[in-house]
Amino acid sequence: MNKWILSACFLALTAAPVAAADVRLESYRNPANENFRIFNHMYLDGARGGMMASNAWLKRHGGQMLFCMPDNLALSTEQTEEIMLKSADKRAAKGDMAVASLLLWGLQDTFPCEKPASQ
Repeated sequence: MNKWILSACFLALTAAPVAAADVRLESYRNPANENFRIFNHMYLDGARGGMMASNAWLKRHGGQMLFCMPDNLALSTEQTEEIMLKSADKRAAKGDMAVASLLLWGLQDTFPCEKPASQ
């Protein structure tokens, strides 16, 4: 099974144009084939991981976190996708909108941080 996944990932990456740094909503919703669907999920997982790592760094260094997810919650790919797609619907996003931006806004909508009390 792992060899199949690795092979599919390799095919998806080699089939994607090198210049395609972002995945756009249109290509996410309508992948050209199964390899692109797998690539899209890998991309979304990577975006989620990067945002969570950034958040952890901000928290550790006393910065304002981007979103405030409970510490004991682990998001599945399906949950992450649902958050991103709800964000797209909420914003009536066009097909050229970057999936990573929609995910960030969706995480902020789903896991808002408490505003500091006015001083």
